[in-house]
Amino acid sequence: MPRFNAILSPMQLTILGSGTAIPSLRRGSPGLLVEVAGQSLLFDGGAGTLPRLLGAGVTVLDLDRVFYTHLHPDHTGDLVPLLFALRNPAWQRAKPLYLTGPKGFRAYYEGLIELYGDWIATRGYELVLTEVLREVTDGEGFRVIPREVLHLRHSLCYRVESAEGKSLVFSGDTTYCDAIIDAAKGADLLVLECSAPDERPMKNHLTPTQAGQIAAVSGCRRLVLTHFYPICEEYDIVTPCKKVFDGELVLAEDLMRLSV
Repeated sequence: MPRFNAILSPMQLTILGSGTAIPSLRRGSPGLLVEVAGQSLLFDGGAGTLPRLLGAGVTVLDLDRVFYTHLHPDHTGDLVPLLFALRNPAWQRAKPLYLTGPKGFRAYYEGLIELYGDWIATRGYELVLTEVLREVTDGEGFRVIPREVLHLRHSLCYRVESAEGKSLVFSGDTTYCDAIIDAAKGADLLVLECSAPDERPMKNHLTPTQAGQIAAVSGCRRLVLTHFYPICEEYDIVTPCKKVFDGELVLAEDLMRLSV
């Protein structure tokens, strides 16, 4: 059972990056900041996430936990800059940093250490690295539940539940599958990737109609679409989604902030 305590502050979501690996002046690579029970949780973090994290009022010293959905570069690109920044004498981090990812994450991290050596090794703080598939992370006032979805092998989605009974689900990258529907059951806020319009579908990613179907079947309260490739700007992605999902729909923008 989660070690919930009496901290009942509202859960907050900040979209740090609503785009993909394709460089864009409007949308950065994927990253979500979830603030819950006095903790700052980062989900994914492609290139440029750290400056946008500052834009949300959070420094690398404030981060408590980082969760990765999968190991594509547009979701992990700022891991090395994060670790390198914490080597700088100006930062003086003392509290542990918890890094969590899917199977293969430890080998990925060890490869980075072999490449960069002491430049990204810890200094003055403990780094706690964990691989998960279904193992739950219990925090003080929240828990994070992973589920394996269909994208790369061992790609994960995450469900965050607060002590006050609120829930947020982040799909990471996925195609339509039972796992993301199960993870999203009754969620207060469901954040789904929507990489391409119905007219130009992409393998192992979601279209607006598929995202709407997941939201409708899961019974979520609000749906946020994110992870937009530039092709999405050329099509209507709202109408096909709302044809199958009649709840509140939000199109993500970088530094958008939502209460859960």
